[in-house]
Amino acid sequence: MDATEDPPAVGPVNPFSPTAVARVTGGLAQATTVTTAAIRDALAHLDHYLRGGDGGTVAVVGDYGTGKTHLAAELLAHAQESTAGAIRAVYLDAPADTFLSLSRQLLGRLSRDTVRALVEDYRAESPVVTAPDDSRDRPPAAGGLGERLRAELTPVTTDASVGTVLAMLLDPATEAAAWDWLTGYPPGAALEAAGVPARVDVESDAVAAMGALALLCGQRHGRFVVVLDEVDKFLSAAGRPGDDTMARFSRLIEIFASAGAFLVIAGLPDMLHLFSPDVRQRIGPIVRMSALSAHDLRDFIRRSQLRTFGEARLAPFTVETTEYLTNLTDGVPRRLIRLCYHLYQRAAQADTPVTHLMVREAVRVQFDLASRQDVAADVRRVLTQDGWSYQRDHLVGSLRDLPVDFWVPLEEQNAGCCVLLTESVLKSEEVDALNRRVVAIRAAVPDSEVILVVVGHLPAEFAADLTETFSVEPIVYEPQSFPEDLSGSVKASLRRLEQALGADALTSVRTRVERIQRQQTNAQRSIERLSYQLDEIRDDLRHDLRSPAQREHPPTRPDVATRTLPGPVARLFVDAIAALDQLTGFDRHLREAFAPAGIEIRRAVENAALLRSGLRSRDVQRALGTSMVLRRLIEAFRDGVERWYEGHRRAPRPGDLDRLDQLCETYDGIAEYLPLFQLDVLGDLAVPGDGGPTEPPERSRSWSEARSVFDGLSARVRRLLVNA
Repeated sequence: MDATEDPPAVGPVNPFSPTAVARVTGGLAQATTVTTAAIRDALAHLDHYLRGGDGGTVAVVGDYGTGKTHLAAELLAHAQESTAGAIRAVYLDAPADTFLSLSRQLLGRLSRDTVRALVEDYRAESPVVTAPDDSRDRPPAAGGLGERLRAELTPVTTDASVGTVLAMLLDPATEAAAWDWLTGYPPGAALEAAGVPARVDVESDAVAAMGALALLCGQRHGRFVVVLDEVDKFLSAAGRPGDDTMARFSRLIEIFASAGAFLVIAGLPDMLHLFSPDVRQRIGPIVRMSALSAHDLRDFIRRSQLRTFGEARLAPFTVETTEYLTNLTDGVPRRLIRLCYHLYQRAAQADTPVTHLMVREAVRVQFDLASRQDVAADVRRVLTQDGWSYQRDHLVGSLRDLPVDFWVPLEEQNAGCCVLLTESVLKSEEVDALNRRVVAIRAAVPDSEVILVVVGHLPAEFAADLTETFSVEPIVYEPQSFPEDLSGSVKASLRRLEQALGADALTSVRTRVERIQRQQTNAQRSIERLSYQLDEIRDDLRHDLRSPAQREHPPTRPDVATRTLPGPVARLFVDAIAALDQLTGFDRHLREAFAPAGIEIRRAVENAALLRSGLRSRDVQRALGTSMVLRRLIEAFRDGVERWYEGHRRAPRPGDLDRLDQLCETYDGIAEYLPLFQLDVLGDLAVPGDGGPTEPPERSRSWSEARSVFDGLSARVRRLLVNA
């Protein structure tokens, strides 16, 4: 068994793997290995076991990409090579569910024929057991072999059924039923006749079966090596492992040691924290995966090229570039190997040595997988969900200074928290620039905290330098953990500011209550948006179910200069303008305040009074300004789309879709900076639809439609135009 990697690239031949993901198979190909401290320690523990035979458990821990699976393959290969294949070594990839699945995987690795051969060998080596004459026609389970096995398996299980079933594997009539029982199925008629009862605890029975197999393999081959990889996935499948899971895992370690087997459990560093104290006490040495040094990397490059080309050379890499590459990747093997692949490809195509610039470009391409726009969207979602008020691209200091990506103010204080976004930090000059920016921000706003979010790669050396200046460890963007990391960091930063400024208890309580209210408002808005989307789906279904005549003659809509656009697209813009008018109600109230003589005078007076009352509020004034800008934005977007569609219809060009994408991105980019949440204060000015007064449920739905129609307008327009 060995860790096999992806085949090298063709033209030019590339000696490095593009994925650097090790897989354990039964192949004979040798993966390139550099003997690190972790590999030396693990092999030393294995050699000690092979010499002495004392069973035990070794834990191998390391982060993603540090070579745990490759180390597992090295241990299995070393066990077989050092004993000329005399012992059995098995690799198990821990399933993310049950011990039964783990037991079935072990049985599958061994195979039915192998297990039956183990029992045959055990019977051949056991003393001859004489049985009464009347037992000759009885199954083996009732004879001396079954009794002998039950006694032999006592150290690993007190369940007599295991020995009985193993003995029945030798009888062709009961072999299939015995194998089914070992793989977790209920006992068949033949097993019930032999006294095998129904299962009470399938998971504990699976642990006992694995212990029995370990004992038989150890006796037959003298030694038995099992590598259990990704144990953290097994333990965290259903959250924090329960007491039953820990008890069974503890029992598994105990019975493997009793059987004289060498068990290796590998996983992330968090694996050790998932174990109960009882399990941790049963684990022997702990091997921690180590980073590769620049010397290790050069050794790896030479070995890889020797394996591929028959010549141990370092070119196109140099000593300087390998040092630089190791520093930028923190010596993580998977990162190094992937970058070696891409750098070798580029150097071979350009027929030049690898340079520092090529290394930086490769790191940015391979590690800057997310864009700043995507991360900014995630930041907005986190701040919105947590109920923080924030400003985008806020200017701190003079106009000469760059704005901060996000500013979260501390209420009623000239203080707040900045969130800065930056791409990969790969040069000391970039570190200096970020440090100078923090100094400038704190000079402009002394009571401020700054959180740095790195969209890409940040070497550990640079991370330590930035932490000293920022006073908070930078957050390297990881999609799975980023929301939780940013949320906790913002809360901690603002809490520190409150304590430093000595905010009184009443202000702190009021701030928290307002944040909770914003969280509730955002949650309600999400629910309403979902409700509106469901209404859209329902309306579409109704449209599809109408008769062809009804679909050919839909109800007429107001013509707002959208005659050149397809009908569905034109309706999107009409609905957006109508929803905005309904949400604000300003234009309608203003018209009716100056109603002609034919309109009821009392209603005109009421509208005028409502306007005067509302306009006294600065919040209402700001919200009306926002609504007017939004209206002009929608109209400008509509006009641009009209011109695009007219040109595309007359003379389609290859770049038309790119131009449409630019129009949509322009709309989204401007709409993003509009504080649409301010429109909520216009509730008193809002008017019902053209159908007159509405009931409360309908009014709630109309509010949902009005607010939701602007969200994703560009995406809906693009989808309809592309499909038109």
